[in-house]
Amino acid sequence: MKLVMATWNKTKLKQMEQAFRQIPLKVTSLAKRIEDIEETALTFKGNALLKVEAATQYYGNDIIIGEDSGLSIDALEGFPGVRTARFSPGNDGDRAQQLVERLSGVPLSKRTAKFTSAVAIAFPDGAHQYSQGVMGGWIAKKAPATISGYGDIFLLSDGKVLAEHDPALISAYDHRQVALFQAKQYILEWLERKSL
Repeated sequence: MKLVMATWNKTKLKQMEQAFRQIPLKVTSLAKRIEDIEETALTFKGNALLKVEAATQYYGNDIIIGEDSGLSIDALEGFPGVRTARFSPGNDGDRAQQLVERLSGVPLSKRTAKFTSAVAIAFPDGAHQYSQGVMGGWIAKKAPATISGYGDIFLLSDGKVLAEHDPALISAYDHRQVALFQAKQYILEWLERKSL
């Protein structure tokens, strides 16, 4: 039995490997021969489940983990949400710049935002579990001249944007790490029950 991450994203896979390192199973990603999974659900949980369900037919004897995440801005009625990585052409820096422009004239108190990560788990016996992590903050009024991603505009309560923090110090509170930590508990408990 393996832990199969329903992703080909190398950064996400590395984070998952780190989160699940205490689980005594090999962690692997989807085989390249599996077609890309279209994220058509209206929620992060729904998209995570789509990934898991698509992988189940190939990995029926393994534990499959799917994750979806994104940025939701209250002043934009939750936009971009599930479309964070694809609401317009370009890269994350381009899209982050667009969000700053959309919020022009909006005071900081009304720029509340959150990163959300949803994780879906499918077990070989047909059971499913879900977990979620959230990191709250604001969209900064002042952005750097060059924006490389959402971390350059996501302001935390210490007055610094995410990109200004040491990743090693902030990772324990990261939305994805919170969701993965809870997912790890579900997996460990399932494995323990199966060993009884």
